[in-house]
Amino acid sequence: MISDTATEPRHLVVGLLLAGLLVSGLGCSSRSAATRKDSDPELPAQACLENLDLNRLERALRRCNAVVDLHRSDPGPLTDRSLLYTLLGRLDQACSDVNQAMQLVNKQGRAADPMISHELKVRQASCKQRSSSAGKG
Repeated sequence: MISDTATEPRHLVVGLLLAGLLVSGLGCSSRSAATRKDSDPELPAQACLENLDLNRLERALRRCNAVVDLHRSDPGPLTDRSLLYTLLGRLDQACSDVNQAMQLVNKQGRAADPMISHELKVRQASCKQRSSSAGKG
């Protein structure tokens, strides 16, 4: 039997991992899409996390939903939206996006962005750990 205190370091590691992914996602604005002019009506694939305000996550999520709809075959927006869902505490939806994005990455094969592929593998492992430990309560 695992005590509650034994799982605290795991939660800390997961929290630090998510913070690191957020910082790396915000710092890398060149996710295989052309730069956009403000007058461009179409949202580029990397627009989910552009100008992200952590105090307005629901607004960012609405924008990201539009980006996901516009770029259905691109795993990048789903990856970004999974992070927004995680920050909002909507972990089932986050994991669903991770799984959908992994399917797209697998279809792309060698053409897939290695950074997105790595992010998704880390997030998918976290989702699997969460679902396996959910039954041990």
